[in-house]
Amino acid sequence: MIDKILYLIAEGFRSLWRARLTAVASITAIGVSMSFVGFGVVIGQNFSDLIEFARSQYRFEVFFSPLMSDSEAELIVKNIRKIERVKSARLITKLEASEIFESEFGENIYDLLQENPLPASCVVKLEEEGEERLRVEPIIRRIRSMQDVTDVRYQGRIISLVERYYQGFFSLVTALAVVVLLGTVLLISNTIRLTIYSRRDLIRILKLVGATNRFIRFPFLVEGVIEGILGALLACVVTYGFVRGGNYFLSLFISYRLIWDMKVVAILVVVVVFFAIAGSMRSVRKFLV
Repeated sequence: MIDKILYLIAEGFRSLWRARLTAVASITAIGVSMSFVGFGVVIGQNFSDLIEFARSQYRFEVFFSPLMSDSEAELIVKNIRKIERVKSARLITKLEASEIFESEFGENIYDLLQENPLPASCVVKLEEEGEERLRVEPIIRRIRSMQDVTDVRYQGRIISLVERYYQGFFSLVTALAVVVLLGTVLLISNTIRLTIYSRRDLIRILKLVGATNRFIRFPFLVEGVIEGILGALLACVVTYGFVRGGNYFLSLFISYRLIWDMKVVAILVVVVVFFAIAGSMRSVRKFLV
């Protein structure tokens, strides 16, 4: 049994070598087209990391009525902590507010006014986990509707804008990946079809001597998988070249660098091989009946 499997695998390699010109063209087409998907995945991953970092810095301040005591403000802070997607809410007491005022302006509020009119406040941080866009406006509206909340200050508009563009980019890359993968299926399917056509006399002889369809099909499936693996590896090499070129371009303007993750290699190989098998199965089922 093992000898038969090894023979069929070797026959797949030999079949690929016999049609090497067609195979090289197919592998090159797969590699170049998938490299654009791979580069899009790299950019999307780095973009996602930037958004996660921005979210970790994402906070806003909630100011309470100056007439409220610190203990009353703490009750409101506890209610804010219960809001969904709120990671933490830290109370800033009236005394802490006066210390912040002194550190920023160099003046003691009590020396100026003989009293402390500064209100208690709290700093709210939101959860940064999750792929979906973080919607801040409903949280802001809910906090503003609370009694004795006088103002909410936040700088999240830029992050929301970046996330909106990221969602659009992610949709574009997904659509491109679907088109390229479907093209991969058709490309490998047509390559296998040409190989089957070129070996039609041998296939007819094998059937006459009693070879099963499974025995005949297996080398062609191996050929399609090899093409998929080589195409995926070529795509990884080209994608890595894109990343190096992108980092050189970025170095001319900013210090940020694209991060190359080996998970991209694994993802490309697995996905392309899966669709290569699909393309091979489509061809052998259609033309080897």
